[in-house]
Amino acid sequence: EHKARMERMDRDSAEHKARMDQFEREARQHTLEMAHIAERFGRFAEDIVAPNIPRLARDVFGITEVQFSAQRVEKRHARDSARFREFDMILAGQGKLIVVETKATPRLKYIDDFAEMLKELPEYFPEWKSHNVIPIFASMAISPDFVKRLTRLRIYAFALGDRTMELLNLGEVSAKRN
Repeated sequence: EHKARMERMDRDSAEHKARMDQFEREARQHTLEMAHIAERFGRFAEDIVAPNIPRLARDVFGITEVQFSAQRVEKRHARDSARFREFDMILAGQGKLIVVETKATPRLKYIDDFAEMLKELPEYFPEWKSHNVIPIFASMAISPDFVKRLTRLRIYAFALGDRTMELLNLGEVSAKRN
């Protein structure tokens, strides 16, 4: 009977270990899937913000002649090639440099990190060090408290509003419907 009980305990232990291994595999897979979703949501936010920046540059900041505009710019540090950063959106023109940081969900840390990064901007873009920097923190929605913090840091807050999306074929479809 002792031997049978020991065999049963060994079997139960092996089954428990197999269940735990399966649970760990599923948890790892779930974590990877969640990270992938978060990354896609972040890209989605960037893709919503980016098309609005040239309009903002022109209509709000008076940049009518764009020298450079790009999304997801990877840039090495001018003096330390081991350091590099990704900039969500950069637009330069007429002595102005718009730098956009986009987060799907804003956090205080993201705002503070962006403010700190702005201090290093000339080290990444020495060619534009004489440009007037226009920092923009963009998100799907930004709470009033975060807007106040951004304002104190002299960073523009940019979020979804009532005119972010537009009908691309309004005239054509209206003409066909009438």
